[in-house]
Amino acid sequence: MPNENKFKILKQVVENQIPANKLLGLKVLELKEGYTKIHIPFKEEFIGDFIQKRWHGGIQASIADNAGGIVAMSTIGSFDERVSTIDMRIDYLHGSEPKDFFAEAEIIKNGKRIVKADVKLYHEKEKIVAIARCAFSVLRK
Repeated sequence: MPNENKFKILKQVVENQIPANKLLGLKVLELKEGYTKIHIPFKEEFIGDFIQKRWHGGIQASIADNAGGIVAMSTIGSFDERVSTIDMRIDYLHGSEPKDFFAEAEIIKNGKRIVKADVKLYHEKEKIVAIARCAFSVLRK
């Protein structure tokens, strides 16, 4: 499958067919082999610290897992191959704000069975709120 078609289909599936992503309002802004950038609009329901109006850490982890999974899926050759999260570590560097989130994910290792990706979460690119390192199992055909 040509990459342009693969990425178009993958974007459509991620945004419109995964119920959790629809709930998040996740939009894929950029997608190419080994890199993705996503956007998640702020919603009051995502607040975990209601006093400081901070995003819930679990929602942030979900965003990181999504971005890492999308970039891992950018490596598959066909849609009958499967990608599953096997490990993720997240470091929260700064308090989040009641603003939209962006996440950028980049592959750091694309092996036969394991894909590793680094993910940055931020409101403004110059101030990273959290970073994650993700590992995915890839069942290739």
